Amino acid sequence: MKKEVNHNHDRPQNQCNQTIINLGHSLGATEIGFSDLSGLPAPKRMHFAYGITVLIKLSDGILNQIGTEPTQTYFSHYRSVNRLIDDICLRISLTLEAQGYPSVAIPASQSVTDPEDQFTGAFQHKTAAVLAGLGWIGRSALFIHQTHGPRVRLGTILTNAPVNAAAPVTESGCGSCRACVSACPALAIEGALWKPGMPRNQLYDAYACSRHMKEAFQHIGRGAVCGLCVVACPIGQ
Repeated sequence: MKKEVNHNHDRPQNQCNQTIINLGHSLGATEIGFSDLSGLPAPKRMHFAYGITVLIKLSDGILNQIGTEPTQTYFSHYRSVNRLIDDICLRISLTLEAQGYPSVAIPASQSVTDPEDQFTGAFQHKTAAVLAGLGWIGRSALFIHQTHGPRVRLGTILTNAPVNAAAPVTESGCGSCRACVSACPALAIEGALWKPGMPRNQLYDAYACSRHMKEAFQHIGRGAVCGLCVVACPIGQ
């Protein structure tokens, strides 16, 4: 079931928004979103007020090659898209800083040292994307874009630049679908329906997923990603 959610382009954009959108698209971004982060704890958002989400759609041609296991082509594509997102976020953040707005570009895929969660980043890209009205969190704990489903990668810039933020998504659009639950070879997806503020471990066992990838897909390459739940999702197929 596809749920109708907010579209950033349905809301008025100011000149700052439009400059960022134009730059992001010129560098290869599929979509740019804007979120108000003021409802999050200040340390979590590094004391910045807004988030800018950079979204790139993954290649259908590559994803559709995935059958019972990931492919080396998907692994390479995944890393290439992460590098492109990092470059776009860096270029946007440098542009904002040149205009007098200190900003932080959060890497697309980087785990930071956290004794309570070894699979977390400096800031959760999914949080900013949901607050930007671009989609919701699926049963798989993946971000589900309103059109492309989980077939996307995300980056985030934290800033105090005067952007107009979109309205957040506040409920799941997964409905009764459990395709990702059935597809997970690690049995890591709990099957719960996401609600805002829900801890990740109520949706998904990150350790079980990581362990399975290391054991089953090490021939693909170090740090291989699975993708089976991504291609199972009917949204974006």
